[in-house]
Amino acid sequence: MVTLKGRLGDRLIDKGLLTQAQLEVALGEQKRAHRALGEILVSLGFCTEEDILALLAEDMGLPFVRARDLAVDPLIASTLDAAFVREAKAFPYALEDGTLKVAMASPDDPQSTAAVRARFPYPLDVSVTSEGALQALVREHLEAAGSLVADLFQELQAAGGETTDYPIEALAEAVLLDGIHRGATDIHVEPEERVCRVRYRIDGVLQPGENLPLEVTSAVVSRIKILSSLDISERRRPQDGRLELKTQDRHVDMRVSVMPCTYGENVVLRILDRSGGLMSLDTLGIAERDRRCLERVIQRPHGIFLVTGPTGSGKTTTLYSMLAMIDAMERNVATVEDPVEYRMPLLRQSQVDPSIGFTFHSGLRALLRQDPDVILIGEIRDQETADMAIKASMTGHLVLSTLHTNSALGVIPRLVDIGVEPFMIEDSLIGALGQRLVRRVCDACGTLVEPTEREAAWLGGAVAQVRKGQGCDRCGGSGLVGRTVLAELFMPDDSMADALRSGAGLGTLEQLAQASGFRSLEDDGKRLVAEGVTTMDEVLRVNASHRLTEAERGDL
Repeated sequence: MVTLKGRLGDRLIDKGLLTQAQLEVALGEQKRAHRALGEILVSLGFCTEEDILALLAEDMGLPFVRARDLAVDPLIASTLDAAFVREAKAFPYALEDGTLKVAMASPDDPQSTAAVRARFPYPLDVSVTSEGALQALVREHLEAAGSLVADLFQELQAAGGETTDYPIEALAEAVLLDGIHRGATDIHVEPEERVCRVRYRIDGVLQPGENLPLEVTSAVVSRIKILSSLDISERRRPQDGRLELKTQDRHVDMRVSVMPCTYGENVVLRILDRSGGLMSLDTLGIAERDRRCLERVIQRPHGIFLVTGPTGSGKTTTLYSMLAMIDAMERNVATVEDPVEYRMPLLRQSQVDPSIGFTFHSGLRALLRQDPDVILIGEIRDQETADMAIKASMTGHLVLSTLHTNSALGVIPRLVDIGVEPFMIEDSLIGALGQRLVRRVCDACGTLVEPTEREAAWLGGAVAQVRKGQGCDRCGGSGLVGRTVLAELFMPDDSMADALRSGAGLGTLEQLAQASGFRSLEDDGKRLVAEGVTTMDEVLRVNASHRLTEAERGDL
């Protein structure tokens, strides 16, 4: 049980994590609900569980750590099991100089400490973490090693049965759970001539899973369609649906797309893990200068700000991280999305449904009658939505949205191409953030090495050492695990007004932006490589031009 010194609300206010108005709302809710104040503050979104645990750690003189901060020793992890971690609310993660480093959610609980001491006969170096962080560590280090699909087939083979004897429900669920446990963002079920291939997109890269025999493919696909409330008798047309899956400690939503192909129906499931929590701007990996600009953007009373990038580049996560900084007690914040990927208290969130005519355009039209101050539009796809978003930003609303372009500067010609008048862009556009997601160097096996000639030339010779992963169990031998944001921020100033009003091309915009200190995605990639966060090859993988270089053309 968390016990804090002093009044929780006052301490959060002193640290700038809570306002007096928010505290009064929470205290009023506490009188009605008779729940702990900390629990109410978290449920209202006024602060996070980590904010409260950081105060606990401060009272106990212990450091507070997050799951991503820990370099887990595989040898220590191999001695653990999920049941022990959940019962003890502790995760021992390293042994240094005869001292066991352990992250605990309840370090003031003597039973938790006793459970750790009973298993490990070492002095303890304790740090405080959240239960959510412990669950993430369990998923990453204790549950993701095996394959439930492979286990099913091994059990069947041991029993001497046929694959078709297995319950299809269990096999379909195993395919989905394997993807969740491995941290995938997408699950692909791809029937071919002799086998059904299963692949998982992990950290932006497709990785093979356990393939299914062709004879069970149709049944597994039908089971997924049943879970998604789709028509199992329709196999000639594409279908879209959604399903919900509950595991031990997580509630996961999936968007399901079924597409007829040569050898059956191809299924792709996009995983929307609501238990992951909302990331703050501080943890996304955006450069300090750009982060300060984004914090100022969210304070603007009106205008439009756009986040650009390909599908799966984290655009919505960035926008919600910006929304989290808004005082929703003083400003009315509303969203129109497809789907609602994050649930936040005090926000009015609507999900579009084109089948009944509820589109982004009609949703935004209705939303403008709801007296909003800040509006988040999931995506600008057409001229009607773009026009209404621009006009809303010019009539006293702060509008945030996403747009599919290859760069931040590309929003200008893209909006003009959609049909927005250039003078309206100049009058309303606050700025645009272009972003990609790059894989991080593995903390467990990353080491400093001298850059190659190619890397030194790319970095301009300013970096003596770069960091690369050697490959280990944690990263699956790739040397890379987890992702961070690669970003470029375009904030037009007065010197660009004429160019914006005339709908200038990318070349002119690039010259003006660079003169104002604009840093491109490649520039930000060099920063991340110099800081040891990622590698040159990874930056070039996600930020390669659509045109071949002179060297690449010469090799043809």
